[in-house]
Amino acid sequence: MKCGIEIHQRIAAGKLFCRCPSPSADEMGQKEVSFTRKLHAVRSELDEVDRAALFEEMRQRNIVYKAPTRYSCLVEADEEPPASINPHALHAALVFCHLFGSRIVDELHVMRKIVIDGSNTSGFQRTAVVGIGGSVSTSFGKVGIQTICIEEESAGIVQGNEFDLSRLGIPLVEISTEPVFESGKQAEEAALQIGTLLRKTGLVQRGIGTIRQDLNISVPGGARVEIKGVQELSLIATTIEIEVQRQSALIEISKEAKERLNDKQFQPIFVDLTDIFSQTGSQMISKAIGSGAKVFGMKLPMHAGLLGKQIAPGRRYGTELADYARLKGLRGLLHSDEDLLSYGVSEDELLEVKAALSVSQKDAFVLCFGDQQKVKDALFQVWKRATVFGVPEETRKANPDGTSSFMRPLPGKARMYPETDLPPIIISPEMLQQAKEALLKLEEAQKEIDSLISLLNPELAAQLRQQKDTISHNPSFEPKIPQPELAVFAFAVQNGVEPSFAASTITNTLQSLKREGVNTKELDEEKLASFFLAFKEGLFVKAAAADILRHMCNKKTTVKQAVEQLGLRKITGEQLANLVKKEGLGFAQLMQKYRLRVDAAELQKLFSNSK
Repeated sequence: MKCGIEIHQRIAAGKLFCRCPSPSADEMGQKEVSFTRKLHAVRSELDEVDRAALFEEMRQRNIVYKAPTRYSCLVEADEEPPASINPHALHAALVFCHLFGSRIVDELHVMRKIVIDGSNTSGFQRTAVVGIGGSVSTSFGKVGIQTICIEEESAGIVQGNEFDLSRLGIPLVEISTEPVFESGKQAEEAALQIGTLLRKTGLVQRGIGTIRQDLNISVPGGARVEIKGVQELSLIATTIEIEVQRQSALIEISKEAKERLNDKQFQPIFVDLTDIFSQTGSQMISKAIGSGAKVFGMKLPMHAGLLGKQIAPGRRYGTELADYARLKGLRGLLHSDEDLLSYGVSEDELLEVKAALSVSQKDAFVLCFGDQQKVKDALFQVWKRATVFGVPEETRKANPDGTSSFMRPLPGKARMYPETDLPPIIISPEMLQQAKEALLKLEEAQKEIDSLISLLNPELAAQLRQQKDTISHNPSFEPKIPQPELAVFAFAVQNGVEPSFAASTITNTLQSLKREGVNTKELDEEKLASFFLAFKEGLFVKAAAADILRHMCNKKTTVKQAVEQLGLRKITGEQLANLVKKEGLGFAQLMQKYRLRVDAAELQKLFSNSK
């Protein structure tokens, strides 16, 4: 098995080729304006039409775009030429090149990558190589990096042929590794290392969907298959293992099919079976026919028993063929290796179908129903796939369970041509020096964080390092430490707050509130820093921390407002001494009654001095 990965991480900067802001992961999906486009394949600089683009064009889709006016403009609508590349995003890409030891190009040339699946209004994605080579260290050795590119994010799928332009144009860094992984675990570790290093710079977006992985996988006797959009890091190993299983199974199925057919090809013959099912007991088929659908069948010679063979968990060879039918707008297909009786098809209907298709015991057949032209187009695609023996080169979509579904043929070199609206960019010595200095500052900040975290016990230190996406990021907050949770921890400790209290509040307390359903993203570095300053000034006690933070999030108040509204101002000094005299209670009883307002150590000291 050979595998390489492509990491796509959103850069924390405005849109790449316009001056619109980039939404955060939480702000996606705001739709205000809509328009429709139909995309067409065009020839590349090689005067060829890419097979993937041609395949998408054959689907003849009308794409509906939803455009939020805050996060998109005429550039996203492809009604205006692109502006010059975002300098902040380019600076970030140069920092990443230094981070991985890549050789930075002398001139940046933006290219157009033809994509007409609806994810780009223009029919292409703009991309540029920034660095070549480099490596990342892992437990099994250094992993080479092929290229580091900067490119624009695609539009997000809402449903079907509807896309959201919120994310179109957000700058991405794409890091492609060499195909050196021999196991899914190796690929997963490398992806984790790359993602961790990128996050430590503070130059990337955080949150669900801001980073994703594409996998390029092949097995001996198979072919290169690209699986796009693996969102969860933990799914990388599973997805690779399942794809290896799928390709290996397809090789065996194809070998058996070729032997049965004696290397002979068969032609696609579609037979109208609608009359056979006119009085069917199958509710699914009868409902379709009642809506004007047609039922067509096609024989697959010498394929009996092959369609039911498992190729991946929950997926059979018949599922593979059904993916091709779905791309023509159908829900799928029925085939002879299924229990068709369970769908309401009768024994008599099956006999009539087999007779109409001239199916013998050695043959299989497939059924499709729907619009007549769509059904014929779908069956033609099924035939094309069934006559490709082995593993076809494909782009596949990652599914949440680790399996994948066919999207389109794998694109080739014919998909690229130069961007005619943007001149090359000279990478000046000043740009390189600024990126190098920025990386040095980040490394110094990391050393400072490491020294502060070393004050914690190992378990709490590990929790703090792993804590992420708990609070919001405020770009104006000082000190400029990349991870918000670590930035607040450093601020608190540097201002005299006990390290263990600061760390446990950021980890345990905030996580506990999240589990309650509290939106802790209402807090950013500045608000949480003010919380720790108020604690250091003696405004409240440790035991009240959760209540105060909950109130700050739910009611969107300042820390002082929360303390006053909850009545949790700390009782201390002379006021505490008077309370002890007035209540006449023991230590345990007083703590039980006033635990959210009294510091236990101070109260204990008061009792000790009174003896």
